Amino acid sequence: MVVKVILALFTLLGFAESACDPSLPCWPTQAEVDALENALDPTADRSGLLRTDPVKGGSPYPAGIPIYSQNDQALYGYEIDALKPLYYTDKQLEYDCFAKSTIRNPEDREICFASVRNNGGQAPAFVAFPTTSQQVQAAVSFAKEHDMCLSVLGTGHDFLDRHSNCEFGMLIRTSLLKEMTLSSDSNNSTVKLGSGTTFSEVQDFLAPSRLYVASGWSVTVGILGWSIGGGHGPFGPSAGLGVDNIKEFEIVTADGSLLVCSDESNSDLFWAVRGGGGSTWGVITSMTLLTHSLPENGATLFQFYAASDNYCDTDTFSTNLDTYMEILPTLDERWSGLTFFTVKPTADPTKCGLEYDIFSQYIFLGLEEEAKEVVQSMASIGLANILTRKISSWNEDYVKMADPEYLCPTPLMIPSETSVGGVPSVLVPREKSADLGQAIKNRFSECSAAAGVATDGLCGRYEIYHDITGNAKDPFSADDVSITSSFRNALYHVVTGGGTHLTMDKVYELLGDYCYQNECAMQISEESGGWKKRVFGEQYESLLEIKNKYDPEGKFWCRHCVGDETSLD
Repeated sequence: MVVKVILALFTLLGFAESACDPSLPCWPTQAEVDALENALDPTADRSGLLRTDPVKGGSPYPAGIPIYSQNDQALYGYEIDALKPLYYTDKQLEYDCFAKSTIRNPEDREICFASVRNNGGQAPAFVAFPTTSQQVQAAVSFAKEHDMCLSVLGTGHDFLDRHSNCEFGMLIRTSLLKEMTLSSDSNNSTVKLGSGTTFSEVQDFLAPSRLYVASGWSVTVGILGWSIGGGHGPFGPSAGLGVDNIKEFEIVTADGSLLVCSDESNSDLFWAVRGGGGSTWGVITSMTLLTHSLPENGATLFQFYAASDNYCDTDTFSTNLDTYMEILPTLDERWSGLTFFTVKPTADPTKCGLEYDIFSQYIFLGLEEEAKEVVQSMASIGLANILTRKISSWNEDYVKMADPEYLCPTPLMIPSETSVGGVPSVLVPREKSADLGQAIKNRFSECSAAAGVATDGLCGRYEIYHDITGNAKDPFSADDVSITSSFRNALYHVVTGGGTHLTMDKVYELLGDYCYQNECAMQISEESGGWKKRVFGEQYESLLEIKNKYDPEGKFWCRHCVGDETSLD
């Protein structure tokens, strides 16, 4: 009965089902497990996740960092200086990983440390840590031979835990694939990176050459999942999205083959992965990305801030917000930034329902004096310029000064009666800038009316990421990659805060029909188009055809990814 309940929950949340389990003849013998461990080379150096100088501004972050991890080490520091090639259990976990962990009774199951990731909980039967493409092939062949479902993750940063495997499946972690090789042409125009590399690592590697790669805002994010899912960040309007920067990748497909994919080789898979995202295509072992240079005189980081301990002067707030939403579309491709509207409900009648603050950060590819007009415009609506910093080196002046974005190892964003779960978001085109301002006003009013009770996720944070290609000077091709045309043309990626299906459907109706797949709701109603439309739009059927070509038995799976036929919404 317990097993049936667990399987029903897996189906509700969209987990894959493994065809094999320890009660069946297909389950590997101990001798076969030992053979896989030997194929993964136990003598190989597996210390690559150890942060050797764990202070702010010290050595790069080699992986996502779970919350409360001592010295900011990956996997809570578990065997971090000498990981085993394979972690394995044939026992059903009595309870989710870290669910009962306390200071006095900490988590002690090694399979939980090996599989720690953001918003996780469930553990697979096998976790493999390959260090070469050949070892990846061995792990894939093992899973196929024993009829196990496969999933893949690197840093474990995924907000949606899409890559949770079925209970008795194989999880391949690419975290130790750390190759970094700069091209030898005169401009060092590309860099080949192992798929376990983080942005912190690659920007540090490129710093002596005064180069950078297009990246996200968080330095602990891995290059792979961000890039193939679309990838928005500080250089989106000028350097393109993550998908625009991939020149080649190597991938182990479901039949165990190692393929090179580019415009000239396996071009259909090359197109599909660049926007198809997720671990549903195979195990990518390396990527070759374009490199970029800052302007000769560098760039400038601006931060702006405003706060109010009450929401009584709604007219001024509304006017200033309208002006702000008029300013943003005028910023050219040299500007890329984010703005957070944070709301705190209160029952104090003198505060009219809430307190709030606004934080905005922009990277400007130019000098401070060239941006004076924009800074003055911000000041005119109450956004004070709290920081101006010249950026001569992206690594030294931004990456090393940034804090990690910590992972939560337990289910934090799962759906409930009052929330669709995940990171509800919408891609907003230029023509809906005013509607975006109205959506923020609506959320403030709804929170204020809640009289201090934060229900339905109405209060919290509204996030505007003004860092997509909708304001690129030279438009990037819409056909070369498989993201939706709405993603290509959007001006903003907006994280809207939580709420019920009813709440979110109203937001979607006002702002748009699509979301960024790496930051999207965990549940998406059919009334708002369903997850296939909101994530993949007009591309889904073409993507599915390519998925079936390279993985006809559906061995690779992730939730709300191409080929997922188990998720109910």
